[in-house]
Amino acid sequence: MRRADKKLLTERFEEFNALCAGIVLLAISFLLVPADVRGASMGIGASVRYSWWDPYWSQVSDTRILPRITVKSDFSGGPVVSIGIDDTWGLFASYTYGKYEGDVTSLLLNPLFYYIEQPVTTKRVARRHEFNLFVSGRVASHVKIFGGIVYSGYDMVTESSVLFLAYSNRIFHHFAGPAAGVDFTIPLVSTLYLLPGVSAVFQFSRFVDDKDTIFSEAINTRFGGTDTTLLYAGLNCTLSLAYYIRKIDLTVALGGRFHYLWIEDIDAGDFVADGRHDMFGSIHLTLMYTFDFLKSSRSNAAGPVTLPKVL
Repeated sequence: MRRADKKLLTERFEEFNALCAGIVLLAISFLLVPADVRGASMGIGASVRYSWWDPYWSQVSDTRILPRITVKSDFSGGPVVSIGIDDTWGLFASYTYGKYEGDVTSLLLNPLFYYIEQPVTTKRVARRHEFNLFVSGRVASHVKIFGGIVYSGYDMVTESSVLFLAYSNRIFHHFAGPAAGVDFTIPLVSTLYLLPGVSAVFQFSRFVDDKDTIFSEAINTRFGGTDTTLLYAGLNCTLSLAYYIRKIDLTVALGGRFHYLWIEDIDAGDFVADGRHDMFGSIHLTLMYTFDFLKSSRSNAAGPVTLPKVL
């Protein structure tokens, strides 16, 4: 990478770190609630998802050496925390962890056996992490806008074997950036709500690879990239049906999520991920217990101050 490119990349990440610090300070300010606030509540819960994931590296196919590996659907989940103030302002944070696997068998011409095709078994295991932090504000009775930061990343191990030969490599792919969108709370009957939402997401990636072996370096050059900066940009859509149980201040939400992010190599433009996509979908179940830590205005409201959201 040229010195000018490295300088530009450093400046980009410094700007992003400053943005993250500003959002964190804004989030902390929510804890310093003024005395004239009519009500404030806090929600603590957890979300479980059955999800499927189509990352860019599952769209690359080389049937002789590095075949296309389809990622299997699996469960993921994690905690969710929210703070609501006067049923107007809100703070939301969530963390999700999931383990995704895929394997495939391909054929390779083996010169040690007179170029007879030998089966090559390849397995990938990716441990995926997500963290969201958002600040929201109500602009109408059933409409909220929000903005914040979204982090995603995974630690992926690839293992391949043919006859008595085997190799493995490990990569770390981190991408984070701003997101902003709008949420709707639509009352249906009594304490049953429909919660649609949509947001725009922009994430910059950083790639770290394991260079212990020549195989690792060759694979990462094709599927990873050691000096490549990627831009992930697209939409995230959610839809939930939430039921609020007043007697125990518990909200149960069942719904789904879908995001589609376009990928662009903003450094060289010739990386294998350039022009591909990252697609993720899930069906989720979220439970959230809500309680007041200041005198609340919820007693006269039609529902809870804070309803769970999934991003």
